[in-house]
Amino acid sequence: ASVQKPFVFPLSNCCNNTALKTLGCLVTGYFPEPVTITWNTNSSNTSTWKFPSITSSSGVSFTASQVAIQGKLAGQRFTCQVKHDPSASHQNRTVKGECLRAAEYEPRGVSAYLIPPSPLDLYFHKAPKLTCLVVDLENDKVTVTWSRLSKRPVQESSQKVNRYYNATTSITSTLPLVTQDWIEGETYLCTVNYSFLPKPIVRSITKTQGKREIPEIYMFPPPEEKGNQNKLTLTCLIQNFFPKDISVQWLRNKVLIPSNEHSTTVPLNTSGSRTTFFIFSRLEVTRADWMQNNKFTCRVVHEALPEPRTIEKTVSKNPGK
Repeated sequence: ASVQKPFVFPLSNCCNNTALKTLGCLVTGYFPEPVTITWNTNSSNTSTWKFPSITSSSGVSFTASQVAIQGKLAGQRFTCQVKHDPSASHQNRTVKGECLRAAEYEPRGVSAYLIPPSPLDLYFHKAPKLTCLVVDLENDKVTVTWSRLSKRPVQESSQKVNRYYNATTSITSTLPLVTQDWIEGETYLCTVNYSFLPKPIVRSITKTQGKREIPEIYMFPPPEEKGNQNKLTLTCLIQNFFPKDISVQWLRNKVLIPSNEHSTTVPLNTSGSRTTFFIFSRLEVTRADWMQNNKFTCRVVHEALPEPRTIEKTVSKNPGK
């Protein structure tokens, strides 16, 4: 496993009638051992101790440290200092000795985001879907429901729960779409009901409005001056398109290359009077692959293109052969 720096969380004391107050520092998700935890206190009215570390099935470790305070020190602030040499991480967290009253407590802010169908799913795979992502939940006791502004029924959605080392939970709800409904401008709503929220979160989404602009595509072979480097980079520039929703695939001799083997930037605004966007997509190939005159294709899927909504550009070392 690779080196991972720790996440550090200060823990405040709950309000009670005891004179002794306890503060804590939770350290999670680090690798490898060890971490050093110290508190900025030298008073005889405090005592500190560190819990034994625990290693999870994924290989990262967890530990915690507490400091007990009493007397006048209960109103002061204390700093937990966490040092993890393998990741060169040094983190400080400050916590108040005073207890945290219920009136001061606010649950972590829950957020919801809607993700539109990709052009690849919409026009190429013919299986579009909407995604509603709900993050920073304290648990999975949440209800996510879908509806349409037209009141017409929706298809059955699926849901996935993810839990993270920082003690938060996310929900990903996916709704299959009918392609024609999306193209015709139907509005979809995702409603999130959660006990910690004063009212439900409602997010809506529809097809982007505006004049469609067809993308321009340019392919760039690797620079000749790369010498004897084993890895070469092919670049695909796609520009002056609208809306910004776009999908890019790479092919080698007409065979699809897995998406995790190439990378594409997020759409960026072009300068000028028109509202259009541009992106770069890059593919690394071996020098041997390139010297064998294999053909590499950048395929773009965008709604402004004529049917079947795709366009391709191909590059090779010797294009005429």
